[in-house]
Order: sequence, then structure tokens, then C-alpha cells
Amino acid sequence: MRILTQIIFWFSVYVILLIGFGQLAGNYINSFYFVSFFLPVVIATSVIFNEVLVQKYLLRGLYYRFALYTFYLLVVSLNLEMILVFVSFTLMSYFDPENMGVLIGDFRLMPVVMYLIVFIYAFIGLVIRFTNTSGMALAGKTTEDEYIILRSNRKNRRVLCLTILYIESMADYVRVFTSDNEKIISRETISNLANNLPMGFLRIHRSYIINISHLVSFSKETVMIGDKSLPISRTYKKDVIETLKA
Repeated sequence: MRILTQIIFWFSVYVILLIGFGQLAGNYINSFYFVSFFLPVVIATSVIFNEVLVQKYLLRGLYYRFALYTFYLLVVSLNLEMILVFVSFTLMSYFDPENMGVLIGDFRLMPVVMYLIVFIYAFIGLVIRFTNTSGMALAGKTTEDEYIILRSNRKNRRVLCLTILYIESMADYVRVFTSDNEKIISRETISNLANNLPMGFLRIHRSYIINISHLVSFSKETVMIGDKSLPISRTYKKDVIETLKA
């Protein structure tokens, strides 16, 4: 659902920019050309910021790394966009050299408008996240009250997040182990499930997500959840250790 929402959002942005700059320049073909050139980098920047940096660092309280990687992202993104601006106008100069001054005047603000959309979209997303968190606190709702819906044995199961010990991936299925000694099997990918879990859950491996509240001990290679030892993969090791030590 989140992916579909993002597709619809960015398609709407694409259409609005196409029509807006097409009317401004009086040429929808040129507008299509420049929007198609510039927008992919902007979309990638937005996705990396919202789905990686915010999720992986900001929401876990790793503020220094969040600020540092956000700065790196902006530097790389802006440089890529400047290269695309140069390439797009260079190519256009071969086909319509007489109108280059007009084209630059009509479309020079397009990248600025696109990045403004990214910042507004990111700001609204952050406000919604923190508003929901504050609303839960004001309502007296804690993580103990949070639950997820899992489809298992042709039924929708409501599972309290507090009772989840860890989650194991089995390709297109997951096994959810609970403190009630239950093992719930659901047709769901672990990546999709990770996006729907509240704070307090941590991806330690391509195949495992743990509930930090049930953590007994940890080392650089493994974590103990109850009496179960789970491996920490090399890919996630740095983030896992930093989060658990925070």
C-alpha cells in the first residue's frame, strides 16, 4: 500500500510539473523532456531519505549519523542533478540552438521546484510520524497496546507486538515467534512486515527481526532472545551494535 501510494504521488507530481511547465513554456514536448530528465534523481533522493535515513537513523535516535548521511545524500543528489542539467541543455542545444536562451529561462527553475517538493514531502512525512507518536502518548497508548495483523491459516490474526520475540523469514513467508510459545506462519515478506512494525524492533539479519524488549544479551556476532541465539549478519552489524549500545 505504501509503494502504491508513492507511485500515485510521484505520478501526480510528474503530471503537474509536465502541465505546469508546459503551459509556462508553451511547449509540452520540451516540458516532457526536462521533467523526464530531472525527476528520477529527485524521486531517488526522496525515497532514500524517507525510507532509509529516517527509518534507519532518525527514528532510532541516531541523530549524528542521520545528519551526516543526509548531508552526503544532498551533496550526491545535487551533483547528479547539476550533471543532468548540463547534459540535458547540451543535448537540446544540438536540436534547437536558436531557442536555447528561451529554454534556459523557461526551465531553469524546474530542479529547484522539484527539490522543494522533496523537502515539503519529507517535512509532511516527519510531522505525521511525530504527530502519531505524540497522539499515542497523549492517549495513554504504549507499545504494549500496539499490534499487527497477520494472515495465518486463512484467518486474520491480531498479534500484540509486545508478545513477539523475533521474526524469521522463509522466502515469501515469515514465522513469528511469541512469548506465548506460539509460532505463527504468515504469507508475508520480512521486508514488508518490517515497514509495519513499531519502534522497538530491529533487523539484525536478512532473515531475522528481533524485539529489543526481549533482548537478553548480545555480542558482535549474535543476540540472545530468551534462550534463542540469533546471528547478526555483516550487513547489519554496525547499525545493530550502535542501536543496542545507544
